[in-house]
Amino acid sequence: MAVAHNFTIKNSLITLKAAYLSGPYPSHEARQRQLNRLRLAIIENKSRLIGAAKTDFSVRSEHDTVLADVIPTISHINYLSKHLREWMKPEKRSSGLEFFPSKVLSEYVPKGVVGIIAPWNYPIQLALVPLATAIAAGNKVMIKLSEYTPAVNAVIKDVLAVLKGDCVVIEGGPDVATEFSHQAFDHLFFTGSTEVGKKVYTAAAQNLVPVTLELGGKSPLIVLEDANIEKVLLDIVFAKNMNAGQVCVAPDYVLVHEAIYDEFIKKLKLQFLKSNTRALKTGILNEAHAQRLKNLMVDAQDRGAKIYHSVELESIHSKEFGTHMVIDPPLDARIMQEEVFGPVLNIIKVQSIAHAKMTVQELGTPLACYLYTNCQIAQNDIRQNLQSGALCINDMLFHVAVPDLPFGGVGSSGFGNYHGKEGFVTFSHCKSIFQSSNNIWRSKLFSKYSHVIQRILTRLYLR
Repeated sequence: MAVAHNFTIKNSLITLKAAYLSGPYPSHEARQRQLNRLRLAIIENKSRLIGAAKTDFSVRSEHDTVLADVIPTISHINYLSKHLREWMKPEKRSSGLEFFPSKVLSEYVPKGVVGIIAPWNYPIQLALVPLATAIAAGNKVMIKLSEYTPAVNAVIKDVLAVLKGDCVVIEGGPDVATEFSHQAFDHLFFTGSTEVGKKVYTAAAQNLVPVTLELGGKSPLIVLEDANIEKVLLDIVFAKNMNAGQVCVAPDYVLVHEAIYDEFIKKLKLQFLKSNTRALKTGILNEAHAQRLKNLMVDAQDRGAKIYHSVELESIHSKEFGTHMVIDPPLDARIMQEEVFGPVLNIIKVQSIAHAKMTVQELGTPLACYLYTNCQIAQNDIRQNLQSGALCINDMLFHVAVPDLPFGGVGSSGFGNYHGKEGFVTFSHCKSIFQSSNNIWRSKLFSKYSHVIQRILTRLYLR
């Protein structure tokens, strides 16, 4: 498998496009073989991937790598393999009486060469799931891995050796990512921050490349007065400790109904203290990211917010960052304007569900929204009246791991979906097929009686 650097990206793309054009519609069997090879290679390299993730992060727990990185990747590949033949079948459509006896079909065909820009927070899953989906759709792939995860990248390159001829790996920093984004791919897939996503979208537009943007945003958690507080607290601790909160769908802020607000904060402090005594947990990626989080909290504190720390602010570092609560931050504070992406949770009091909706709308369209209530009216209200990429009711994070559930944002949290059939569709072109026999009778009919046909169709459609 080729490993390219920034100065060879264009040549590598030319090579991949030539390979695609030499066989632009791989059979089901060929695609299935590639998926099987990829799955086996990941399993064979599981221990290496776990060790590499520990190297790249300040601390990376085996639990997070296995349960949230490796297993979801295998689960999605298995799902693709199971449904691929069905998705590849042409679908019959209706031509209508006026086009009888022609037949019409739609068929999902490969787009060509797909470019993928992967992030660092889940360097296995967020690189290999879109890659596997693009391969299942029959494409060639060029993937740019994060410069923050060199150890994982080295293992992934070995894993992807089984896709020789179908995949090229790119490594490098922002300059490489910029050049990558400017290439004339047949589709470009990006996972990362909203700020960088805008730059990727602008670059791709120069070549009219279709883009899928999986961005972040500030995912809210709405807790109404009838919520099971104990469950909410356990779920928050789970979400904020999973990968040290470095998850694009982790709750960024909590909107708590005023009737339970004081009780909620008191109990959450206790849960944060308990969670801090647990066994080895994932740390912040590096000291620079830890300092960014610290700066956000200091800014909020300077603007009047109260801060609760399970580890004192002066002693935190990337390996032992702790979990933190920012109570009643102003909405224009940096911590409420930027995605947190760490084990820091903002708490805001609201008077009603209407107040909660208004706050979410002011802060931008989230990638995920979490709602805790048993009130069906409230559930329907949020489902129908609040935009978000996904809605989870009385649970948190797990929707991302469901292979059959499309995943994607809306508005400022991105656009386009993958996972499930929607992923296959994302990396495919839906080709329309209009098929007639070589019998001449209809052509003669239109040639001789087109004026009559026009009158008949006018009566049918325009009166």
